[in-house]
Amino acid sequence: MSAAPVPRASVAGETRVCAEACGLGRLGARLADLVLRLGGDPLLLVASGGCAATLASHARGEMHRVPLGRPLPYALGLALARPGRDVLVFLGDGEAAGPGLGHLLHAARRGDPVRALIVNNEVLGGAGGFPSAATPRGRRTEAAPQGSEARGVDLAALALEAGAAWVGRETVTAGAALDRLLAEFLRAPSFAVLEVRAPCYPAVGRWNGHASPESMHEALERRAIRDGGTVARRDDDRFQAGRLWPAAGVSHAKAGLDQEPR
Repeated sequence: MSAAPVPRASVAGETRVCAEACGLGRLGARLADLVLRLGGDPLLLVASGGCAATLASHARGEMHRVPLGRPLPYALGLALARPGRDVLVFLGDGEAAGPGLGHLLHAARRGDPVRALIVNNEVLGGAGGFPSAATPRGRRTEAAPQGSEARGVDLAALALEAGAAWVGRETVTAGAALDRLLAEFLRAPSFAVLEVRAPCYPAVGRWNGHASPESMHEALERRAIRDGGTVARRDDDRFQAGRLWPAAGVSHAKAGLDQEPR
């Protein structure tokens, strides 16, 4: 039995082309621009693989690739070993809701000095298109054309309930709204979580009756609830978008977030 791959560090900054159908190319370009505007020391970037790692390659920083499910504990060790440096973790929904779920909840509970960006494409895109633990119930995927039988995990809601200092969620096609939330996330107090919904067209969209990526994204926007709307029922695959915590009108001080943003 071969040993798990050893985490390795390398310099990231090279822009990789992502599938335009998923919208991650634009998100990566915006992330790269915002990271450059932050100034200061290069970010410490941590990821395992998949679409999340591809997104990470857009940002200027020191890249650390680690085994699946281990980015958050590795990032905590990195933050403690190199205080004063900003640590940004990239997770996919399969990882965050699967082998990394316990790490996500405990990072939120402890207030780990890192930020986590979750790319939720609603499928195990790198593992043959099987449903992930975050795939909405009934959603068809390439490897499960009959539809996912289990209810999907709401990652942003779990992080919020576990005590994360800042939680946000947006769609990859939200334009200026996503830009604003991403900029806020990069300066938010830790532990901070931003979930970006970006369904995979080849493994999800075309299996659910969408003739084009544009049709899939229009349906995604209809599922997003903004301006104080509420999710109708537990199994509803709609979701709250925007900054989820601190709630609108609640300052960090009022929310009990007395730590300064890292």
